[in-house]
Amino acid sequence: MCTSITLETKGNNFLARTMDFGFELDARIVYAPRNYQWYSDVANDATHTSKYGFVGAGKKIGHNYFFADGINEHGLAIAELYYPNEAKYHDTVVEGKVNVAPHELIMWILGNLKDINELEKRIDDIRLVSSTIEFLGGTPPLHYIVYDRSGRTVTLESESGELLIKNNEVGVMTNSPDLNWHIQNLNNYIYLQNTPRSNKMFKDTEAHAFGQGSGTQGLPGGYTPPERFVRALFLKESLPEITSAKQGVNSIYHVLGNLDIPKGAVIKADGALDYTQYISVMSVNETAYYIRTYDNPEIKRLSITKDMLETIHEVKEYPLTKEIEFYELG
Repeated sequence: MCTSITLETKGNNFLARTMDFGFELDARIVYAPRNYQWYSDVANDATHTSKYGFVGAGKKIGHNYFFADGINEHGLAIAELYYPNEAKYHDTVVEGKVNVAPHELIMWILGNLKDINELEKRIDDIRLVSSTIEFLGGTPPLHYIVYDRSGRTVTLESESGELLIKNNEVGVMTNSPDLNWHIQNLNNYIYLQNTPRSNKMFKDTEAHAFGQGSGTQGLPGGYTPPERFVRALFLKESLPEITSAKQGVNSIYHVLGNLDIPKGAVIKADGALDYTQYISVMSVNETAYYIRTYDNPEIKRLSITKDMLETIHEVKEYPLTKEIEFYELG
């Protein structure tokens, strides 16, 4: 599970996501510097060197870091979400291609590309090759949402093995089915509105709403991917005008707070609790990364600065305080 949205405001654009998972990922903010070298789990441990610095939620697994989302120094932002029963990958590498495992794609994109235009030019060079992650018990089925400073959103999906780039004009992504299915499903919800329904006459009797919010009657409230897709889109499209980065971040946390899964609400077949471990926001104009975890609602922020790019030459981790803290007002 997971939900992602993009938001375009006056002066700042954002990509944000919930990270919903069935066991503790123990993610922390990780900064990967320019010239960071990493070794692919496919293509005979081929070496990749990042041209650009980037920051995101990550964790070291073996000799590599695993990034679930992130933003680079040029404001290109990306998040990966689960795509079960749909994602298909190649089993072999091809010489001359950028052969990477699905969980490595974020590192390659953020380390090598400035924007979506460059991604479009390189998309045919990328070959996703199956690679087992032991603690997941297989190759994670993933698709990706990408955003840049132009305000354009695209989704990357690989139903046939080849990586396809799809314009995502609504700026929302959840999980399976594919993006086109979710867009078509919006036809079922054209009655939704954030204004009141008009009163209705039944012969000589006038019926009226019991209270505010009558226009939202029928808004999906469950946690399935189709329900979260519709709810996320309705809520973000209903936001009033936003004129500052602080307002943008605050608004996103209110929207995704409605998609936040508390522990116990969704239990997997194996008994594990699928819950929202963190909500992250990537501010593409500020090149800043915000995160709030399940156990501590305080928002942490790390921005990519000129000084950071020029002086930090090793991967740097920023562990997150897990325990909630209260501020005494007396």
